[in-house]
Amino acid sequence: MKVINRIMVSSALLVVLSLVSLLAVFGIFLLMDSVRGDGGKEMLDSKVFQAENQLSSIEASKKNWELLNDRLTEYGYNLLVLQDKRILYHSLTASKDEVNEMIKSFTNINLQNDVLAGRLQHTTFVAKSYEGYALYAVKQDVDSTGDSSLLDFWMPFVLISLAVIVVIVLLSQLFTRKMAHRILQPLEALSEGAKRIQSGDLSRPVIYKGNDEFAPVSAAFNHMQEHLLDEQQKNKAYEKARVDLVAGISHDLRTPLTSIKGYIKGLQDGVANTPEKRERYLQIAYQKSCDMDALLRKLFYFSSMETGNLPLLLEERDLGDFVHEYVLARKEELVQSMVTISVELKPGSYPVRIDEEQMNRVMANLIENAIKYANVQPIHLTISVWHEQNQIHLMFADNGGGVPDDHLPYLFDQFWRGDSARSQKNGESNGLGLYIVKYIVDRHGGTVAATNDNGLHIEMILPSQMEREHEQNINHRR
Repeated sequence: MKVINRIMVSSALLVVLSLVSLLAVFGIFLLMDSVRGDGGKEMLDSKVFQAENQLSSIEASKKNWELLNDRLTEYGYNLLVLQDKRILYHSLTASKDEVNEMIKSFTNINLQNDVLAGRLQHTTFVAKSYEGYALYAVKQDVDSTGDSSLLDFWMPFVLISLAVIVVIVLLSQLFTRKMAHRILQPLEALSEGAKRIQSGDLSRPVIYKGNDEFAPVSAAFNHMQEHLLDEQQKNKAYEKARVDLVAGISHDLRTPLTSIKGYIKGLQDGVANTPEKRERYLQIAYQKSCDMDALLRKLFYFSSMETGNLPLLLEERDLGDFVHEYVLARKEELVQSMVTISVELKPGSYPVRIDEEQMNRVMANLIENAIKYANVQPIHLTISVWHEQNQIHLMFADNGGGVPDDHLPYLFDQFWRGDSARSQKNGESNGLGLYIVKYIVDRHGGTVAATNDNGLHIEMILPSQMEREHEQNINHRR
């Protein structure tokens, strides 16, 4: 159940319990009132009926006021007798002024032959009119007695009300504590998770089995933690690859540098004592320096990519013509490396917008990758270009052994090297060649992928210039 529903249910239960408690209090009050009965006369005094009986049974004509007063005194009442508003007899202990005030109040009461019982000015009395006399049985010290009776009646009600209030407060605290515990439980789990992340522990997820608003929050927190863990592992792999790259570059630079130093030393020591030998030494030293220059240019190019300082100068070209020109330019050079290359073009034009310098680098890296990792002699390369779904495809295929299928998703990753399947003939791979290929193709708005098919096939897909112009026209019309 959701938290909002729990709060609503708890509030409803609290209200219901409060109402039930109040109804119980009123029920007790009504029960007590009904027990006292007799139209509320019992509220006057518990012995008012005895005093009433004494007044009813006495014969006023005998004027035996002392006897009547004695009988009333047994029940806590005193006798007051008036005739024409004059006092004939009284046994009241009140002051003269209080008695006069009481008489004024009594004379305002219209008495008939019936006995009248009531309260007046906090005084309980029973009055009877008989043959010109007004007889009053007056309860002395009524204030204290009445308050005591009232206190006796209301005290249970007050105590019960206080008990109900205490019960309601305790129930409210119980529901609130339970609700707070339910709310704080996932918050504490999230807090502990945050502390674990702060300490570097990303392996343990937040466990919350509820089905309320906190469930997606906990799931999002776990997803964030998984993402952080993946990024952390990627960064570790990236840093390791950087270290390996530095080590590989150091090796790649040290090897030709050592050769250059050795051949120059041979020239200095006179080992190359013939013109032919000196020419050969110089040629080898020059070739090694070219290898070092190529490696340094690749590092500089990678640095430009990383810092975003690699602009593209796009021009309209026919991709088929571009491939033909590139192959013709490098055909002789590749023959010396025992590499043959052929081009397969379907009839038609292949208009694209490319940066020729960057695409030349793509072709060079693909050829270099094939020479290093095909592991066959001789190497035959096939470049195919065709149209498909308003896009232009360029396939670069070799006749080598390919790579393991589980390596295919990582071929274009930065610094990745599958040494077991991509062994390099001379030195360690720096893992940048195919990464640079993917970077350049992506910058051209295309995609690149690798498959195995009697060799490694690398397929690049570039947007057609005609399709781009068509989309631009549609957008312009809109």
